[in-house]
Amino acid sequence: MRKIDFTKTNPPLPEYKDHFAIIIDDIFTGSECAALIRAAEASTITPESPSPTWSRAMINAGGGRQIMSVDTRNCGRIIYDTPLMAQKILDRLAPFLAKCGIDTIHNQPLITGIGPKRRCEVFHLSRLNERLRFLRYEGGEYFRPHCDAFYETPNGNEISLFTVHLYLNGDGEQDLEELAQEKKRSKEKAESARDKDPSGKLLGGATSFNPNWDDENVVRIFPKTGSVLVFQQNNLYHAGEDVFRGVKYTMRTEIMYRRSTRI
Repeated sequence: MRKIDFTKTNPPLPEYKDHFAIIIDDIFTGSECAALIRAAEASTITPESPSPTWSRAMINAGGGRQIMSVDTRNCGRIIYDTPLMAQKILDRLAPFLAKCGIDTIHNQPLITGIGPKRRCEVFHLSRLNERLRFLRYEGGEYFRPHCDAFYETPNGNEISLFTVHLYLNGDGEQDLEELAQEKKRSKEKAESARDKDPSGKLLGGATSFNPNWDDENVVRIFPKTGSVLVFQQNNLYHAGEDVFRGVKYTMRTEIMYRRSTRI
């Protein structure tokens, strides 16, 4: 497990000083990741549709509504509601979350916002959201810079504070020169996003932290099979960068918390 200190990254991002993000490497095996993809795809199969179906991902529009906006988000998605699988993933993550101190959150306004600090609220980890979102990026697909919104259950008893990204494929660090050349080539030729090579070793697809929404002050986490990226949802802008070669598979969910008041 590695905690990301944004004041010491290359480049440093002082805007994110004391913001929380960790990487846990090799927490799942390659065969486990492949099994997760198969399970997600199997959940979409029906007698009327015998082949797996990856729907187009949408974005939140507030009030529980979602809209299609390919300028912001362009990838395939399977939503798989499975409390059992969510619990098994949490069982694997729990010792690391406790070690880095996010099983209980108190007096941390950068994570919760200022209101809970004023109200002396304490947040206790309760579960992972059972709504697992499996994502498939290929052919120049992406998710532009955004912040993940807190998710509060309809009864108000639980709220999310952290996003969990499980990388289901990828080799980790990539050749930055090759990546830069591919980006330049794509812009110069004005190629269709669908014209990229879907086969071969994954190129692109980093999760990038980008406070200024530019191409220079960016910290990139490249997909690595079986690794997990956990980061706070409050005010931490990030993106899923374009995939230029191969296909990127990830699974996203949230860490849910119950609130109590410290007297």
